[in-house]
Amino acid sequence: MLKKTLVTLVAVILCVAMLVGCSAPAETPSAEASTEASTEASTEASTEASTEASEPAGDFTPAADLEIPAGKTPLSLPVDQVAEEPLKIATIMVQNNPFGAAVLVGQNWAKEVLADRNCTVDCLSVEDFDPQKWTSVLENCIASGYDAITFFGLSEALQPTVDKGVDAGILMYAFNTEPGENSKRQAYYGQDGTYGGQECGKKLEELMGGEGKYAIITGDFTVLGHELRRKGAHEILDANDKLEMVAEVENNDKAEEAYTQTTNILTANPDLKGLYVTAGGPSGAAKALEDMGLQDQVMLVCHDVLAESAPYIANGTIKGCMDQDPFNQGAQPVIDAFNQLVAGEGPKEEITWYEGVMATPENVKELFPELF
Repeated sequence: MLKKTLVTLVAVILCVAMLVGCSAPAETPSAEASTEASTEASTEASTEASTEASEPAGDFTPAADLEIPAGKTPLSLPVDQVAEEPLKIATIMVQNNPFGAAVLVGQNWAKEVLADRNCTVDCLSVEDFDPQKWTSVLENCIASGYDAITFFGLSEALQPTVDKGVDAGILMYAFNTEPGENSKRQAYYGQDGTYGGQECGKKLEELMGGEGKYAIITGDFTVLGHELRRKGAHEILDANDKLEMVAEVENNDKAEEAYTQTTNILTANPDLKGLYVTAGGPSGAAKALEDMGLQDQVMLVCHDVLAESAPYIANGTIKGCMDQDPFNQGAQPVIDAFNQLVAGEGPKEEITWYEGVMATPENVKELFPELF
């Protein structure tokens, strides 16, 4: 009986011990451990978010790694950022002369470097300087919803349409020629036309020895940039009463017309000593001089060191040629417009002047090695 009682007592004690063990609460993490875990998770998340914010989204070529065309120095590079929404930029230039083709090189480069930044650049061409054609192209671009339009300014005939684009919230950046002297365009890129004409006038006077007959072939009397050059040259040349102007004609920026005009002027004035071509087509004038054997008699001064004009500068037929950086006239407004749209970092100044250089037979190969 006693033995049975002891066995029962032991069983009871074991049951009580098991009940106590099962009902003991699980160990609670300390407050310190909980705080450390929370802080670590928060820091990791914050670091990841900060890294994502500091790194530009998208797969693109950084500005520092962009391929630059031989002999060119871009004055603006795109920000290392991809547009959050697709952007559209139109860039418009006349393509009836070699200068237009040189500007197109810059426009196409801008198009290429912005393609992986969610930006489409449409390089549009107008066949000549007819203001109605230019107005029509600009109106179509405005109606098409472009975010920015960069364009050859042509003349004050474009001012109402340019102002309309600005009022519609579009960036309107002009280059080469102002679209009127009071337009709302937000930025301008180019050489001061008056300054360019003055520099060429000084060079022509120097080459002529300060005396003799000269003629001027301008592109178009209605194009503001051409007129500023022509008048700038007159400021210098008219001040010397030993210089006599015998002709002043248009060639519509075409080399073949410059050839014909030069031939006609020299036929009427065989003692001509100087010739200034204010715009496109100087290679035509140079060829006419060579064909008539007068390249040493007539001092030819012009603008734009291009593939067509460079050989004539190098061989001395063109005695002075004022450059105005057509590559950047094409590229810089487009790049600046993109930077303004995506990062608020547009042109540094409202007007970007290109001072340019005067190329001569002595320095042209050094200044423009890519053309030789």
